[in-house]
Amino acid sequence: MEIIRQYFPNILDIVHIAFTFTVNGGWVLFVIGAIAMFWHSYIHEIQHQYIHAQDWIFLSIKVPRENQVSTLAVESIFAQMHALHVGKTYVEKYVEGHIQLWYSLEIISLGGKISFVVRLPERMKDTVEAAFYSHYPQAEITEISDYMENFHYSPDVPGDYEIFGSEWKLEDSDMVPIKTYKDFEHLSAEQKIIDPLSNFFEGLSKIKPYEFIGYQIIIQPLADNEWHQKADAKIKQLTGEEAAHERTLGGVLSAPFGILGHQSLLETFRKGSHNHGGHGHAEENKPKNNWLNMTETEKERVTLVEKKVGKPGYKTKIRMLYIAPSDKFDNSRKSLMSGLYRPLGSEMRNKLKPDVRTTWTGVDALISKTLEKPYLEWLLKNKKRKLFKGYKQRDVHIGRPMFIFNIEELATLFHFPITAEGQTVHPAIEQTQSKTGRPPANLPVLENEFVS
Repeated sequence: MEIIRQYFPNILDIVHIAFTFTVNGGWVLFVIGAIAMFWHSYIHEIQHQYIHAQDWIFLSIKVPRENQVSTLAVESIFAQMHALHVGKTYVEKYVEGHIQLWYSLEIISLGGKISFVVRLPERMKDTVEAAFYSHYPQAEITEISDYMENFHYSPDVPGDYEIFGSEWKLEDSDMVPIKTYKDFEHLSAEQKIIDPLSNFFEGLSKIKPYEFIGYQIIIQPLADNEWHQKADAKIKQLTGEEAAHERTLGGVLSAPFGILGHQSLLETFRKGSHNHGGHGHAEENKPKNNWLNMTETEKERVTLVEKKVGKPGYKTKIRMLYIAPSDKFDNSRKSLMSGLYRPLGSEMRNKLKPDVRTTWTGVDALISKTLEKPYLEWLLKNKKRKLFKGYKQRDVHIGRPMFIFNIEELATLFHFPITAEGQTVHPAIEQTQSKTGRPPANLPVLENEFVS
């Protein structure tokens, strides 16, 4: 035993401490931890069952050949689609596994042919079609099968195809907006509207017939009270506002430590007596900010956050995926894909950037590629597996946490290309072949009879 104590003193101490902790009530923490793990697994399972019980459909939208409709129309479409949001009761959430459903807005390029696809719950089909047709009566909307349905990929099984991709993240807080289509409108210029996605469409049209590039924007509607408090907190942070001091349970429990660490008991009683004087207490709890001392640039940033909150919001997740035959995989596509959203960022506003740390399907060694090879290979396969699964299943849980965009930001990322008068959309974009119009409202119709 002495030899054990001599060579393994720390281990024996650890065992002794663990035993003492357990028999003196520490087992309660283990029970709480086990219950928490069980609860998390239970919620995940019932939500999984609810999601897979839903009927999902895919709509392909062919754009009008000539489109001079403002992108503001797409804002209105997303405002109508926000009707998907439904409040959930306690039983629905924690017994039946109900979760807020979502849409997947997808711009894909199959060999250079660009298509607009929307995945949605089937019950929202009429709402979505009506929203698009009300602003784009010349568009063509068709229900299609999933273009990813017959494509299977596993990094563990050598195959004919290789993939690359990533999710996107924001450089700053998601309460700070990115540049939107309104920042590209110059009514006094000769070219009044510049489409912020023009480079995006041009890049997607350049790929080879055997390549695939897809951008997936998953949007989950939010109620105002689910995110406005976060925006208020960001505004207070930007203005340097001091929150009013409120007595909380945490503050009460930590008060003795504050007394011992920062002030004497006598000082504490004196401070307490001053606070109960009435006027001094009100003065202390009065919020203060630095608005008067802020620069115009700093004030403009606050204004941007306030404007963002003024429109309906969606939790958002953005993925990109590139697929090509293994022997024709083009690494240069990585720079093409990761730079497509660059025009939407600025120093004043937020920036969208690929998440190169956690979801980017590439790995770098910390010390030595040779020594870390087994781990790097496992990590790369795991990243590819998760990215492909998340994209194919349009999953909101796989990958990075979702961030919040309002309908103006979403309309910037997903809209039909705008053309100048007399011009047509890019030939690579799937579009209507001829102009179609609605029949006159007074056109006679036959009801329940045929004319022979």
